[in-house]
Amino acid sequence: MLKEWKQLTKNKAYLISFVCLFVLTLIFLKLCSIFLLFNETRTGGYLLDDYLLRILPARDISQPLFIINWIGITTGMIMCVRTPKRAMALFVAVIAMIALRSATMYLVPLMPPEGIIPLRDCFIESSFYGDQVLLRDLFFSGHTASMAILFFLVDIKPIKYLLGLITFIIGYLLLVQHVHYTVDIIAAPFFAYIAAYLGTKGADYIHKKVNSDQKLEAVLT
Repeated sequence: MLKEWKQLTKNKAYLISFVCLFVLTLIFLKLCSIFLLFNETRTGGYLLDDYLLRILPARDISQPLFIINWIGITTGMIMCVRTPKRAMALFVAVIAMIALRSATMYLVPLMPPEGIIPLRDCFIESSFYGDQVLLRDLFFSGHTASMAILFFLVDIKPIKYLLGLITFIIGYLLLVQHVHYTVDIIAAPFFAYIAAYLGTKGADYIHKKVNSDQKLEAVLT
């Protein structure tokens, strides 16, 4: 791992690509927060008749959900930044997920589920949403998709299985709190797979491109 990070610092094109991609990810995260705040101001939308939510009593489990979610996010991110290439795959996947999620939320406006208990995440609220609680942050589930992306990107099997379990638990707990419709949870892994696939392919392309250019430069000089 250290060898690959050292190679990053020695390859100027690779380093520039990495930094630019990291900055672009931060920009997309900021744009995502702006879009989500805008989305809260929209009126109308579809109110779904969700059978599972009707038979599942709503309970406020924000605290355990917060803890489990951040344990999974932290673990997955540590595994994904072991090498520059894996880190870039994560960057591209995050950008793809933000784009996909913004598009689906705009095109499929949903009203908050009946009986919704707002999910409180003090860290995200204070960092991105100006302490505003989001209620229309629905199709598809960002919490579930984020965990699923890490599941698809991580290659160490015990950690991968753990992230898969956490993804399932997060999806279930979101339904218990009536924060999302069932379709939001079911759709999330499919969109996460697309984002992870694009992340992997994008990182592969950048890695091959910068290394082939470096080899060509070495031959010419």
